[in-house]
This record gives sequence, structure tokens and C-alpha cells, in this order.
Amino acid sequence: MLQRLRAHITKELLLLLRDRAGLALLFLMPVALVMIMAVVQDAPFRDFSEHRIKVLLLDQDGGPVGKRLRDRLDSSSFIVTDAQGLSRGAFRDAVRRGDQQVGIIVPREASAALESRSTSAIMELFPAAPLDSLPERSPADSTAITLLIDPTVKHAFRQLVQASVGAIITELSAERLLDEIRNSLESATGNPLPRIALGDPFITIRQEIAAGELIGVGVAQDSTQHNVPAWTVFAMFFTVVLLGGNLVKERQSGCMVRLLTMPGATAERIASRIMAYLLVCLMQAVLLGIVGRWVLPLLGLPQLWIEGPGMLALLLMISGVVALAATSFGVLVGALSRSQQQSAVLGSTCVVILSAIGGIWVPLYIMPAGMQVVGRLSPLHWGMEAYNAVLLRGGGISDLLPLFLPLVLFAAVCIGLAIASERIASSR
Repeated sequence: MLQRLRAHITKELLLLLRDRAGLALLFLMPVALVMIMAVVQDAPFRDFSEHRIKVLLLDQDGGPVGKRLRDRLDSSSFIVTDAQGLSRGAFRDAVRRGDQQVGIIVPREASAALESRSTSAIMELFPAAPLDSLPERSPADSTAITLLIDPTVKHAFRQLVQASVGAIITELSAERLLDEIRNSLESATGNPLPRIALGDPFITIRQEIAAGELIGVGVAQDSTQHNVPAWTVFAMFFTVVLLGGNLVKERQSGCMVRLLTMPGATAERIASRIMAYLLVCLMQAVLLGIVGRWVLPLLGLPQLWIEGPGMLALLLMISGVVALAATSFGVLVGALSRSQQQSAVLGSTCVVILSAIGGIWVPLYIMPAGMQVVGRLSPLHWGMEAYNAVLLRGGGISDLLPLFLPLVLFAAVCIGLAIASERIASSR
């Protein structure tokens, strides 16, 4: 039996080696995919704060509010351009055309409104006269800073700008209130008081990655950590096209008839094909790992982080299980197809659909709830989750077993259906 298996595996590998276009498809395509997609997706995976946002500022106030906004925006992630002299229409057109991503209009009397609101608030706190005798607030006591956003700017980007401007205005309002309180206390006590500077926030925010010390440098998912495992899974499943096509070619060329005259069961032939392509898939995984580790950093991208031999062994184990699911699916596609065209279309279409719903292109967690349920039916999703469990979440073998189960079940169903289909075809 071992001799027959070895002969079948040698036959599959020889067929593959003679198909140069197929070999290029198996190895060069995933390398190109990883490099291109990692470069293209690098910017979206980076934090917005790493990018400088262009802001057009129209300061109609000329007071502390406009000045503070300009100074604080200039010192943070914004490139501020002064729009003095531009009409409202020209200002709006500049943002609409995309010359600037954001336009900020500070209205006239913004500083006066801030002072008025602060004074009113302090008078309510320290009334120099009965509260019912205080003047009512006038519309001039409130004002609004206008944010104009380029229509092509994403929602998250708008939220970032609004939060940044809001934080500056809140800080300015707090400082003004403190000044008013100090003045009131000085008037009441007759003693001069030092000015209170807010400085840094009293309570700060500390961000941590839940993976703990796994990586050691606080790495979250970036373009390399997403694209290398994602396209490795995709490339393994894309062997379906070649594997299925070879099975059909074998039947059409008459090789299958000669094989049926030899001793050996259908399951034996299918197992040998799976073993031959398991070797190919593992070679793909190693090649793409090398690209992520040493080639992508040459393009200015983050390096694929692999922490020691333990993690490497887990990654190879994952690659083996994903390869088993992929090659089993390839055998099923080959067994069900009656022509090479049928096999190519069925295999490639299924892989593209399964990768799209499985989170290879877009992370599953940002899809609608219904699509997330459908996406969990894709074996590519479980393969991707297994890589993420080790590369990003610091998982071990106990974390991988629940992720391996759907992949092994998928492989078992595919092999079972392929054996049944092959037996039916052989009996005709």
C-alpha cells in the first residue's frame, strides 16, 4: 500500500512540475498578492493620527478662540491653512473640491460668547444680586463653530476631527471658567490669587493591546499581519483550480481507466493526491512567511513577527490543517466537474466567494450581523482565525483546537463526497 501511495504522489508531483503555468499560478500569484495588498492596505491599517490632515481655517473672530484653535491644530496632526480673505462661497468650494479635507469657520463674537457664558455661569454660582434679577441669556451668548468636511472623507475621519476640535473648545471653556472663579474669589476676599493652569488632563487614557506581552512592542493588526496569513489561506485554497483540473484531465486522457486496472481503493488514490498537494500548500505557506518576514520590510512595511520556534511550530501546524481543508475541497471540485472549464470556473468562483464572506478581504467583525453568521460557514474564515489566534492573540494549542474542528469536519465531508462521486464515476 505504501508503495502505491508513493507512486501516486510521485505521479501528482510530476504532473505539477510539467505544468509551468500552474506552478507560476501557485507560487508567484500569492507572492504578488501579498506584496500588492500589503502596500495598498498599509495606509488604512495605520492610525489616523499618523497622518497629517489638511485644514482650512477661517477665523472671523480674531479673539482667543480662533487663536487657540489655530495653535493647537498646528501643533497636532493637522496642517492649518489660513483662509483670511476668502468669501464663504470660495471657502466652501475649496473644501468641496477636495483641496482641503476639512474647513473650520470660527464665527464673529465667538470669544465674546465664551466670555458671556462663563460670566453668566459664575454669576449664578456667586450671585452679587438675587438670582431672579440676573439678566436672561441672549442668543449672542451662544455660538457654533462650523466644520465643513470634504464629501469623500470617511465617517471615522470626521469623528476624529470633531473630537479634536471639541477637546480644544472644552479646554478653552474650562480655562475661562477657572479665570472667572478666581476673579470672583479675589473680589470676595480682597486677596490676589495665582492663576490656575490646567496643563495636562487630571486623568489620562492608557491604551493596551489585549494580547499582553506576546509581541513585546504592542503590535496590533497591521497590513503585514493581516495580509500574509489572509493571502496564504487564499493561495492554499486556490490550488483547487489546479488540483481539480488535473483530476478532470486524468479522466479525459484515459489515465483514470489505467489507474482503475491497478490494485488499490478510491480512497487510496484520493489520499495520495491530498498528500502531494499538502506538500505544495506547505511550501506556499513557507514562501509567503519568508516574504512577510524579510521582503515586505524592504518596501517600508511592518515585519511579520514570529516569536521563536514555538510560534513557528504552531504556524506550521495551522498551515497543515488549512492545507488539508483546501486540498480536500480541490479533490471534491475535481470529482464533481466533468470538464476542465467546469472545474476552473467552479473552483475559482467558490474560492473567491468563500474568501469574500470569510473575512479575507474585509475583516468579518465590520460586516453586518447576518453576513457574520454566513461568514463563519467559510473554511477560509476558520483558517484566518487560527493564524490570528497565534500571531495576534498569543494563543496556544488549546486555543487552536476549537478552530481546527470546523476545518477538519469540512475536509472530512469533502473527502467523503469526493470518494462517493469517484466511485459512481468509476462504475459507469
